Amino acid sequence: MILVTGATGYIGSRLVKKLADDGHNVRAMVIENDPLLDRLEGVGCEIVTGDITRKETLTPCLAGVKTVIHLAAVLVSGDPELFHKINYEGTKNVVDTAVEQGAEHFIFISAAAAVYRKPTTYGRSKIQSEALMKQRGNTNFTIIRPTLLYGSGGSQELKIYVENLRKFPLIVPTVGRLKARKRPVWVGDIVNGLSLLVNKPVTYGKTYNFSGGTELSMWEYTELICKQFGISKPMIPVPVFLCYAIAAAWKLVAETPPLRKDLILGVIMDANGSYQEALEDIGYQPVDLYEKFAASFEDQSL
Repeated sequence: MILVTGATGYIGSRLVKKLADDGHNVRAMVIENDPLLDRLEGVGCEIVTGDITRKETLTPCLAGVKTVIHLAAVLVSGDPELFHKINYEGTKNVVDTAVEQGAEHFIFISAAAAVYRKPTTYGRSKIQSEALMKQRGNTNFTIIRPTLLYGSGGSQELKIYVENLRKFPLIVPTVGRLKARKRPVWVGDIVNGLSLLVNKPVTYGKTYNFSGGTELSMWEYTELICKQFGISKPMIPVPVFLCYAIAAAWKLVAETPPLRKDLILGVIMDANGSYQEALEDIGYQPVDLYEKFAASFEDQSL
């Protein structure tokens, strides 16, 4: 039995279907009154209700489970406490319950943000959660660090970025010259890569980058996005120090400012980790960005 948390999410719903189609027994954990439950309609899986912030709800979800794939997390929020509550404390509840219930393999989906030189609030929550894996020696753990995600339907981060690029009427202001190196990854590669981890003892105790098949600068990626979504405005760099000043001022007058320190860091930090070890151990082989990005958004919609 494989338990997937965050089972109705962007990756989770696709992963549950993939695992079920591959013939695995899959248990999909959803929240009570999950608004995205229809994403699992027709999928051959068991659906259970659980809340990672309430440990007492997790025992029946994890009973008899051999492999846990923990996807449930908050990626974007204006409330820094939410990252700690969901991404760290929630993960600790799942880890502790998995160990108590005798799960053999715990696959934790972290993020490239966990290795930024200057961590974001989200990245810090992932760093803390990764540390949990190394404290529990009686269950085998594998840590996965995806990079920027794209694919049909968007991904939350990509939707926000495109929305910001469209916001200004005459120009596309950028955070500096966008020199950071990135390896955007197709959602299908993440789903396939996670499915390749099941029943693979070679992955125990390891950390893998699930990055994309093409390395490019954030400037080049932004140009690609603008071309694909019909955003025909000149890109004008705004000095990074000025972006920080604008973000700080905006924070004083708005509850959810469109420019925040974490957003700036996410743009200027490298996220181009090598997937070589994942290729060697499980055959993870991501697609070429320039082929798949256009195919994912042929109708220019997210």
